[in-house]
Amino acid sequence: AESFDGVTAPTLPVGWSSTSTVSTNWATVAGAGSHTAPNHAFVSNLGVVSDIRLSTPVFVPTAASSRLNFRNAYSTEQGFDGGVLEISLNGGAFSDIIGAGGSFISGGYVGSLFSSDNPLSSRSAWHGDSGGYVSTIVDLPTASLNQNTVVRWRFGSDSSIGATGWRIDTVFL
Repeated sequence: AESFDGVTAPTLPVGWSSTSTVSTNWATVAGAGSHTAPNHAFVSNLGVVSDIRLSTPVFVPTAASSRLNFRNAYSTEQGFDGGVLEISLNGGAFSDIIGAGGSFISGGYVGSLFSSDNPLSSRSAWHGDSGGYVSTIVDLPTASLNQNTVVRWRFGSDSSIGATGWRIDTVFL
């Protein structure tokens, strides 16, 4: 479980990492906007082409029906900027959680991104304005059972209008 509350902002918890094609990364933020005070993970919705990723530490699902639960709130340029959930098994390439065999129980993607210069163009994603935190529950792919697993939240934006961004909080398996 991770609520991002055991660290001092802007530090990510031990084992969590962020990578980016721009100078901005995911970071913890304290104060308003957290699902559970005091912190949450946040990435800004920039008005430039970006690909910004937040990855969990390696974990091993041990139940055949493992589920990932988290809260996310987003305010992005609708249809142009947004985020997806990806998974990697045993150090392999990341793929979309749905394409890998997972399924959303609640709080899944809201539609496709259609900006040609967004790295996530044409993918189903969270975008627009969630109106606050949404509870997302996803069944992990059966292929993840007893395998070294990493999930990541990946945010992509295009070269035009920015918005507030994307918040992640209260993550647990």
